[in-house]
Amino acid sequence: MRITDVTTYVVKAYVGKPVTGFRGFYEDVASRISHGFTAVYVKITTDEGLIGWGEAIAREAPEAAAAVINSLFKPMLIGKDPLDNEVLWEQLFSAMRIRGHYAGYYVEALSGVDLALWDIKGKYFGRPVYKLLGGAFRDRVKAYASSVLFMNPEDTVKEIERLVQEGFRYVKIKIGRGYDMDKAVIKAIRDSLGNEVEIMVDANTAYNVSTAVKVGRMLEKYDVLWFEEPVPPDNIEAYSRIAKALDVPIAAAETLFTKYQWLEFMIKEAVDIVMPDIARVGGITEAMRIAALADAFGIPMTFHVGLSGAACRAATLQFIASLPSHITFTPTYEYYYIEKNPLAYEVVNGTFEIFKKDDVEVPGKPGLGIELNEEKLRGYVS
Repeated sequence: MRITDVTTYVVKAYVGKPVTGFRGFYEDVASRISHGFTAVYVKITTDEGLIGWGEAIAREAPEAAAAVINSLFKPMLIGKDPLDNEVLWEQLFSAMRIRGHYAGYYVEALSGVDLALWDIKGKYFGRPVYKLLGGAFRDRVKAYASSVLFMNPEDTVKEIERLVQEGFRYVKIKIGRGYDMDKAVIKAIRDSLGNEVEIMVDANTAYNVSTAVKVGRMLEKYDVLWFEEPVPPDNIEAYSRIAKALDVPIAAAETLFTKYQWLEFMIKEAVDIVMPDIARVGGITEAMRIAALADAFGIPMTFHVGLSGAACRAATLQFIASLPSHITFTPTYEYYYIEKNPLAYEVVNGTFEIFKKDDVEVPGKPGLGIELNEEKLRGYVS
């Protein structure tokens, strides 16, 4: 079997209202992407008629990731055996590594190709990807509702009450508006709902070290499950200082790439819960290596999905199913409930996220377990 073609679809869907809680140090850098969704879908075709679909995370300038795939990866993939996915991963990664391209758009593009290759591999053997990873430890995955965006305390409580009624026990709250507002929101939730709900918080890098420690100590008093991205990810020492100062677990970092960056964070004891994004770190192939590191360091894993499309979501469920319980943190799967992403749900045939309260079934079809509707996908090409 040989690869005959590689196609990318740069797709966008804007909804005209904020769908992310990113604030960071400079709120004015938030762009139009805050009001919608983007994705780069990767289609790999073979001479035996098998087609694999992948996805590269693409929050800004998705055309950049597509250009990497079209200009560099495609010529390297044509004529190759798609079942040699680990060989191909190393060849693609090494092609520009000596020139400094070992993160960013380059690895995001590689992630999309890798997921498509795993999709082909599963379809070739007629098995879901989790079977190729060694089998499933579970057939359903615990999800959390992500993320309650910035509201006043009273409206936040009402929103969480609604989510609890829908069956979600785990809810993530966006914080980062300052100590007083963060405390008012968390206190209101606990005062109204007690321990009926498990709270996680995500600051999206909004704080410096001293403020993060102050906020973290407040979060400890309210039994928050994790404190996500308190500071920017380029300062490992800051993460290490915060993690050692606090008892509330520090979760990070959806922004990291490959095992090399994750190894640095683990060695520095800078993270208590690792949160990779499978469409960013290098796909399933590299996620396996990151999971091995997490296991060796005794650090549990949960996974970032955020605003991603169908291939990232399906691949994440496949991967979580293959992980033993001692390296998975509950909850493990991020369900972005705020706005139904059309690039995830309207471009597939059938349903791939089947909920029973806050449990999500792992897709059991061959490959990643999704079937893309190419005609609908083309409708979102900008």
